[in-house]
Amino acid sequence: MTLTVPTRKPPTTADAVFSVSGLWKVFGPKPERIPADPGLSALDPAELRARTGCTAAVRDVSFDVRKGEVFVVMGLSGSGKSTLVRCLTRLIEPTAGTISIDGEDVRAMDRARLRELRRHRAAMVFQHFGLLPHRTVLDNVAYGLEIQGVGKSERRERAAEFVTKVGLEGMEKRRPGQLSGGQRQRV
Repeated sequence: MTLTVPTRKPPTTADAVFSVSGLWKVFGPKPERIPADPGLSALDPAELRARTGCTAAVRDVSFDVRKGEVFVVMGLSGSGKSTLVRCLTRLIEPTAGTISIDGEDVRAMDRARLRELRRHRAAMVFQHFGLLPHRTVLDNVAYGLEIQGVGKSERRERAAEFVTKVGLEGMEKRRPGQLSGGQRQRV
């Protein structure tokens, strides 16, 4: 299955915080040839795989996300949602297309700049939670700030704000094993 996200309106990056245009992620031999060749890029998934040995997990996706907007990617299991999201911060390298955050070209970023982007501007909540079972809810939420060197009182104060924001107030001292699946995901 291949994920394709239709553009809601003509892309304009002027007011977009996050802008994606013509994004492709192809797995297989010589993947860059697929988006570059109109004859190959138009093939359905089975024919593309049969003719080239490639799978287009993300196919020509374009969208803009503006400040304050909630943008949701939905699709069936195996349709490429996670692959798309991983491409946005280059956890997986895209095959083709452009990605910009606040006008900055994500695909042109070096390793140091990508690290900063991932630490401070964009993050992903993975499908399978990476919670530390020996830590409380509050300390799991604060963990990202801890590894950034933020002091204990400040990180716990900021974490408490987010615990409240996601509806887990009163559960700060619980451990992950004491939470439902939805509660763990919110942590």
